[in-house]
Amino acid sequence: MKTARCPSCGAPVAFRSATSIYVVCEFCRSTLLRSGEDLQNLGRMAELLEDRSPIQIGSTGTFRKHPFTVIGRIQLQYEAGIWNEWHLLFDDGRTAWLAEAAGEWLVSAQVAVSDPLPAFAALVPEMPVILDGRTFTVSNLVTARCISGQGELPFKVAAGYDVHSADLRGNNRFLTIDYSETPPLVFVGQAVAFADLQLANLKEPDDQAAGAAPQVAARAFNCPHCAAPLCIHSPAIESVACDSCGSIIGVDNENFKLLAKAAQALREVPWLPLGSRGKLGDSEWEVIGFMRRSSSSQGSDAVWSEYLLFDGQQGFAWLIEDQGHWNYARTLSNPPSVGSGQTKFKYQGNEFKRYNHGSAEVIYVVGEFYWRVAVGETCTVDDYVCPPRMLSREVTAKEANWSQAEYRPADEIRTAFGVKAPPPRQIGVYANQPNPLLETHRRACRLFWQLALAATVVQLVFLLFFASQSVLKQRIVLSPQNEEATLSSQEFVLKSRARALQVRHSTDVANNWLSVNTTLVEKNSGEAYQGMQEISHYQGVDDGESWSEGSASDEMVFTAVPAGTYYLVIEYELGKDNVSAVVDTLEVIRDPVGWSNYVLLLIFLVIFPLWSRWRKGSFEARRWNESDLGGEAD
Repeated sequence: MKTARCPSCGAPVAFRSATSIYVVCEFCRSTLLRSGEDLQNLGRMAELLEDRSPIQIGSTGTFRKHPFTVIGRIQLQYEAGIWNEWHLLFDDGRTAWLAEAAGEWLVSAQVAVSDPLPAFAALVPEMPVILDGRTFTVSNLVTARCISGQGELPFKVAAGYDVHSADLRGNNRFLTIDYSETPPLVFVGQAVAFADLQLANLKEPDDQAAGAAPQVAARAFNCPHCAAPLCIHSPAIESVACDSCGSIIGVDNENFKLLAKAAQALREVPWLPLGSRGKLGDSEWEVIGFMRRSSSSQGSDAVWSEYLLFDGQQGFAWLIEDQGHWNYARTLSNPPSVGSGQTKFKYQGNEFKRYNHGSAEVIYVVGEFYWRVAVGETCTVDDYVCPPRMLSREVTAKEANWSQAEYRPADEIRTAFGVKAPPPRQIGVYANQPNPLLETHRRACRLFWQLALAATVVQLVFLLFFASQSVLKQRIVLSPQNEEATLSSQEFVLKSRARALQVRHSTDVANNWLSVNTTLVEKNSGEAYQGMQEISHYQGVDDGESWSEGSASDEMVFTAVPAGTYYLVIEYELGKDNVSAVVDTLEVIRDPVGWSNYVLLLIFLVIFPLWSRWRKGSFEARRWNESDLGGEAD
C-alpha cells in the first residue's frame, strides 16, 4: 500500500491496489491522479448522493472463499433510480466490482474478449450475443449518468457524463458491456446471495453481526402531496405509492419527489395487509408493496394481484394471487435461453410448455417498490409451465426479466401470514396448479404392475411345477360315408384324480362345418362325461385377396375327473358344403395350464390405471382450456 499527501488539503491518501490510478480525497473531495510518486489534482469531485446502502469504503467480505475489501465506488443515476458499483480489492491483489440490482448482488470482473462487440444502438432485449464461443442474452439496456466517485478507482470518474451499458445473462453468468469507453469494457460475473458475501464493517455495525444481512430500519416520512405518513424498508426501494392519495413518490436519497398521481377510480384493499409478516421456506417476509395488473390476450381480459415481499437477507420476492390461486415467485438469476414464440424448452431437467402470451399493465399500486413503478406501465409476458413451477418472461423496450414461481395452497399463505379473513375464492384450474390426480394415477399404475407381476409369477409356477401331460393322441378319420358316424378312441389311464382334462380336436375341415359330440367314458364303472362342439372353417380368395373365417380346431375341458381307465366316444355330423372326409387329430391333456383366466385378470386389472389416467387427463384438459394459446394436455 502506497501513501501520500493530498496536494489540495494535505490529508493522507492511500493506494492499496496496484491497478488504482485515481483516488478521491476523503476530506476535500479532490480527484487525484497518481503519476509515479506524485499526485496531480484534477479538480473537486461532486458530492455523493445518500443512497442508504449498507456498504461503505472499508467494508470487508468473502467471494468464493477469497477475502476482499471495498476500496472505492462509482455512483450512477438512471430513470428508475440510482445504483452503486463498489470497487473490490482481494487479498491476492485482484480487483472486481460489486453491484446490487433489484435485490440481487452481482460480483463481476473485467475480461478481454476477442469477438467484435455489437453497437449499443443495435441491441434489444432478448437478443442473443455470442462472445468467445458462449451465447448470452440481452436482459437490460440502460443509459445512466455518473453522479460521483469515491475512494480508489482504476479509471477517471467525472460527474455528469453518460454511461451506456448492456446487461446480458447466460450459462449461469452475468455479463455487462460498458460503452463509456472505446473499445467498450466487458465485465463477467455471477449473482450471489448477500449472506454468502459475509460482509462486515457495514454502515451500521452495531446492528449487524458479521456476515448477516443489513438491518435497515424502516424510515418514516410524509407524502409530499397529502402529508400521509409513509416509510421505506430497504435501501433498494426506488418508489413508494401513497395509500391515502394514490400518488407515486420517487425516492431520491433523502429527497422525496412526487413522480405522478395515480388516477385510480377504485381503491383496492389488499387481502394481505401491508406490513404483514410471514414465514415461507426459511425466510421471514414482510409485505411492503401491492399492485394490481391486467392482461388482455385474444379478446379476453384478466386481472390479478401481486404482493412485494422483503427480507433483509433474501432481498425481494413476490406473492401472486390470480382467481384464488397463489404463487411464490423470485427473480431468476440464471434464466433459460428461449426464442420468441418458442412453445417448449427444457430447464433444469424439466420440460416447460408455453401457456400464455400477452401484455400486462399496472392498474393500481400502493406501498414500496424497487423500481419507479407507474400506473399504465406495460410489458409483454410469456408464461411457461411445468406444474408446480412456472417460468415467466417480462419484456419491455429496455429490459427482459425472468422469474420462477411455485404454486402454493391458499391455506398455506393464510397460515404463514396469520390472516383471519377467508382467502379469495378459487376458480378453475390454474396454469401451474399441481394435478391432484397425478399421484393417484401413479399409485394405480404401481398397483397394477405389482398385481400383474404376481399373476405372472403364479402363471409361471403352474407352468413349471404343475406341468400338463398328454395322455392320449390319436388320429381319426371322420368320413361322410360312415353311416353310424360314431367312433371310439383308444383307452388311456388316469392313475390319480385329474384337476382338469382337456379334449382337443384339431381337424383339416375346409369350407365346411362339423358337429362333434364327445363322450368321456370310464371303462369299469361306465360313468360318462359329455360335451358338444361346433367346428367350422371357410376360406377363399376375393378380388385377389385371401380370406378365412372360423377355425378348424376346438377344445373342451372336463373337470374333477377321478382315476380310472377311459376312452372317448365320438359322434359327429358333417355339413353338406364339402363331401370330403375330415382328418381329426384327437388329443387328451391332463391338467392343462389355462391362459384365459390370466388374460381376463390382466384385462380387469388394467381398467383401474386406465380410469385414473382418464381422470388425470380430464384435469389437464381443464388446465389447458384456460390457456390463451390453446395448448394441449399430455
